[in-house]
Amino acid sequence: MDTLNWQDPSLLENRDRAGYTVLEALTAASFAGRPRSSPSSHAQPSAYVCVDGRTYWLKGRAQQGLVAELITGRLAAAVGAGPMARIIRLTEPALADDSDRHLLGVVLGSEDRPGTVNAKDLAPAADGSSAVPVDPATRALVVAFQTWLDLGDAQVLVGMTDGRVMSIDHGDCFGRVSQPAAPPEVRITNIPGVKPEVGQEAAYVVAALAKIEAVTDDEILRAVTQIPSGDAWNSPADRRLRIGGWVAERRGTLRGVMESWMLP
Repeated sequence: MDTLNWQDPSLLENRDRAGYTVLEALTAASFAGRPRSSPSSHAQPSAYVCVDGRTYWLKGRAQQGLVAELITGRLAAAVGAGPMARIIRLTEPALADDSDRHLLGVVLGSEDRPGTVNAKDLAPAADGSSAVPVDPATRALVVAFQTWLDLGDAQVLVGMTDGRVMSIDHGDCFGRVSQPAAPPEVRITNIPGVKPEVGQEAAYVVAALAKIEAVTDDEILRAVTQIPSGDAWNSPADRRLRIGGWVAERRGTLRGVMESWMLP
């Protein structure tokens, strides 16, 4: 695996020069049985159908800048731990109503995953068990992913038919980026009724580690480049370069903490 020099500003310059791809939002999404907006959330996201035919949850702000959501979403999609994040433009003609006006402009979009429910909205069954059988392999992958990136206030989606677990809401990430990176600590997002040991079996943890350790420095570089600027994004080149080096370094120290978490 090629190791990049994360102190070299030209790493970003060469890729940023190509610009970034923006998807146009076309119209507000419509869901049967669930809302298309979340006014109680910090970012107040709303769902829009975009020019690629897919639906995205748009955010115009995040705790650590939209750059945190975009980079983390790109990495989540790369390892299969969560939905892809993309750069979206919402214009006046596509605006649903004034309640979404804070989303106008170039914002962040996280791809919608039909048939899923946020774990915080799940209630355990009467006997205290999980209302949905959770897939242990994806639970282990999400624990490893959220541990890798030291996600704060992270959440998970749970598939109502397959029990697949996915990491979402990555705005509180990269707030403590430093060199050298601090050792990882296991991050476990609670799923009501799911026992702590679900996903801790060695086979699942080892498979999750393999996916994350297979992420190359070049893939990390792609995740931190070609990103909009501006206050909402908080994406100056030097910060993105630090993030890239931090992510790469923690990839190499993840195995120890995850192996200590897994069941013998």
